[in-house]
Amino acid sequence: MGTLKVGDGTKFFKDASGLLDDIRGREVFLMAHGYNVNRDHGTRSLTQWKTKLKIAPAPVFIGVLWPGDCILPVFIDYVWEGSEAEKSGTMLGEFVRDNFGFAASLSFASHSLGARVVLQAIQTLADSERVRNLVLFAAAIEDDTLLREFNGAANKVDRISIVYSLEDHVLQLAYPAGNLIGGLIERGDPNVKAALGRLGPSAPWAGKILPNPRLPSYWKFGHTDYMTTNAVEGDFLRPVNVPDPSIQELPTGMVPVMAPGDSWKPCWAPGYAATRWLIP
Repeated sequence: MGTLKVGDGTKFFKDASGLLDDIRGREVFLMAHGYNVNRDHGTRSLTQWKTKLKIAPAPVFIGVLWPGDCILPVFIDYVWEGSEAEKSGTMLGEFVRDNFGFAASLSFASHSLGARVVLQAIQTLADSERVRNLVLFAAAIEDDTLLREFNGAANKVDRISIVYSLEDHVLQLAYPAGNLIGGLIERGDPNVKAALGRLGPSAPWAGKILPNPRLPSYWKFGHTDYMTTNAVEGDFLRPVNVPDPSIQELPTGMVPVMAPGDSWKPCWAPGYAATRWLIP
């Protein structure tokens, strides 16, 4: 692990004074990418995600880059990435705890293994610190993680939204295998539980989790559909809610104003996060 740095996507700054001036009295939205993402991919995908996060007045958006890139073969490298994510989360949480006291509010979102980054960051915040929103997309964590390992983080959040899909075949196949190997090597207790980002949270629901249904299977929302490095045209009409999985068509108000096919998917995720933000 290195040191925490603040940049604008093209360069890093000597200190964080400019960022701290920007957040004073403002609402702050922090978003972390997932696993097998290098710095360039993370920067471009988070930048695209930001352009689709239509919130007024606009919060200060902070993309969180962490060393989740894959060096070894993916199924081997993944075993150790959970601890890297948590180390990054601790550094992020300490930085936010020590410097963001003048922000009006904090909200977090993540994709895949980035869930461990933001949950560890929230867990590291002072007990008195409150988080307005937490949105977990395709979370590569166990389905009961919010009830045990990160229960402290969950209790600091006013609203938790979990977005999950049965069509996430990465979490269906790779996640249990990676946890099994990781448990044998690191903890001695192999874990083959289902991923939160595929089956949703196990009962009972923890804290302030909003009980969203899973994404309809006919959407075919896979693990890599939530974010993109490509420029995507169009936006979603709000509110962007999760329909009942039995519904066979996109309801009025959820029809994407863009080309047909899969290009609407990476716009849906930030549109959904914006809808969560608007809940009173």
